[in-house]
Amino acid sequence: MIFMLFFKRYPIAAWPLLMAVLILLLTAIGDGVQYALRLEATAVQSGQWWRLLTAHWVHLGWAHSALNAGGFLLLAWLQPNGSWKLWLAFYVITSLCISILLMFDQTISSYVGASGVLHGLLIVAAFTSKWLEPWRRYSMIVLISAKLVWEQTPWYSDESIGGIIGGYVAINSHLIGGILGLLVVIYLLNKNRQNFN
Repeated sequence: MIFMLFFKRYPIAAWPLLMAVLILLLTAIGDGVQYALRLEATAVQSGQWWRLLTAHWVHLGWAHSALNAGGFLLLAWLQPNGSWKLWLAFYVITSLCISILLMFDQTISSYVGASGVLHGLLIVAAFTSKWLEPWRRYSMIVLISAKLVWEQTPWYSDESIGGIIGGYVAINSHLIGGILGLLVVIYLLNKNRQNFN
């Protein structure tokens, strides 16, 4: 009852909160879960297909989990339009795309984290936010896109964030997630334009 009153007064999207809780719970369970669920090409090739999806639920440790849980809190605050089922479908499709493409990257032996998917989610959530003015929506999309471009340049270094999370930053996962988010935004723009014609 208290939660219902809180969400009525301060509306936020509930599904990102559930994702944040899932991430934190899996971290609390311990390293064994991370080892069983992380993306490893050899494990996937031997039939452990679930890792293509579950790698995006587990993290390197508490700092890594907290950063990604914070991303989900930002998503909740943005109040994106759309059914939670559509958002879950985007999460699953983006997770699978990132995992499959990262398996071809010979420099990555294993992968964990939700940040790649989060980049795409944040782009789409900014575009579909229930309360952001158009200029804020596009500003957020431009800033995230600029960050993705910067990460691909020689001026980017993941040393500071890598030290915090306890591992390297897989910037290509960010890029893949961001591109998929931008593709959804382009689709929605075209759909809206067709509705006006």
